Amino acid sequence: MSLKWEINGLSLELDLDNYDNMKRYEDAFEQMAEEEKLIPKDGRQSERIRAYCQLFHRLYDRIFGEGTSEKIFSGIPESVKAYEGIYLSFLKFVQEQMISSAQERAEWRTKYFPNREQRRAVSKAVKKSAKK
Repeated sequence: MSLKWEINGLSLELDLDNYDNMKRYEDAFEQMAEEEKLIPKDGRQSERIRAYCQLFHRLYDRIFGEGTSEKIFSGIPESVKAYEGIYLSFLKFVQEQMISSAQERAEWRTKYFPNREQRRAVSKAVKKSAKK
């Protein structure tokens, strides 16, 4: 599984099984949700587009470090469609990482912690051999 998100010529590492990384990720999304509520619902559409796009800049800077968003969006116009395309790419990267991590954990649980019936059978066999 790759822990690197490849975007716009960048390779950004993010391991969401790491506490510090997950905390930054969760906090960044909580802040984004709060900031989104502050985007004006009326007024000029151009200002709403700019405010919406700035949400993504702050999100990536909070997750990957200050200045990262400038690199991610370098050469990309402030466009809802373009920014949401990058956002969807990021969400896909995160989803693939989460699925891969869950599968790895399930595999080692199955290997090292067999189901209840198998554990009981082994336990009974051990008890029988101890009595002999």
